[in-house]
Amino acid sequence: MNYQHIPVLLSEVLSYLNPKSGENFIDATLGGGGYSRAISESVGSGGKILAIDLDKDAIENAKGQMSNVKCLTVAQGNFKDIDKIVKHHKFSPPDGIVADLGLSSYELEHRGISFQTNQPLDMRFDQSQELTAKFILENYDENRLRKIFEDYGEEKFSRQIAREVIGYRVKGKEIRQTSDLYQLIVNALPKPVKHRADDSARRIFQALRIEVNHELSSLEEFLPKAFGLLAPGGKLVVVSFHSLEDRIVKQFFVKLSKGCVCPPEFPQCICGKNPKGKILTKRPVVASEEELRHNPRSKPAKLRAIIKL
Repeated sequence: MNYQHIPVLLSEVLSYLNPKSGENFIDATLGGGGYSRAISESVGSGGKILAIDLDKDAIENAKGQMSNVKCLTVAQGNFKDIDKIVKHHKFSPPDGIVADLGLSSYELEHRGISFQTNQPLDMRFDQSQELTAKFILENYDENRLRKIFEDYGEEKFSRQIAREVIGYRVKGKEIRQTSDLYQLIVNALPKPVKHRADDSARRIFQALRIEVNHELSSLEEFLPKAFGLLAPGGKLVVVSFHSLEDRIVKQFFVKLSKGCVCPPEFPQCICGKNPKGKILTKRPVVASEEELRHNPRSKPAKLRAIIKL
């Protein structure tokens, strides 16, 4: 197994976390271990890092490749259960938490997540769960498929593609491989836009992946738990890769940073509400030109950070 992943916006993540010797951090999405390894170099043997990943392969890779990082504890689980994982490992309130919502190169190449490699339509991060992309395509009705494609993929031709899926099933055609799904998408698109099939395929594959792994609901559950676990002055840094994720993170951070919620016409505050956090990134941080040259996959990445007051 070669679980590779180039950590995106690494220097920016470290800048906002600002890890120091003896401090404790949580890497909520271990992946290839890039963030954890870099943080370990700053916290030293006196610090602690708890790294979480839903993918068993990522955990096994870290145990083998990072066995020399003595301050690191790895745990398999969904980051939405960060509170339970922290309690189980008796981990002290962290000085910072980072979550990279992107995919590793390993996952892209081995889980049927990308239409650019021909793989079985799996898309599961957690290989023990039953729901797969293949199951969805074989069993969901047309309206449910259309809604997934619209809500999670923001695909203009969701109705046509959902109808084509049903047509394949009626004709007894199998949709087992990524190549099968890609051809289905091409067939569903109107002639004038067939040459842009890759764009639609990217959105449909994203939508299926989000549905399979419940990504948006997990993120919504993770954020308040993660912020609540932070020590005072601790930072939460999140790197997202599409607008649906970024919107959730942005709105959550804004909510935390707001104080008084009384109507403007009130002469004085009666709600007594104070900000719980201060946003550190007025605008999302994106990859530099240099990083884009070395890692083109960093192009859609957006980093947001907040500090707990």
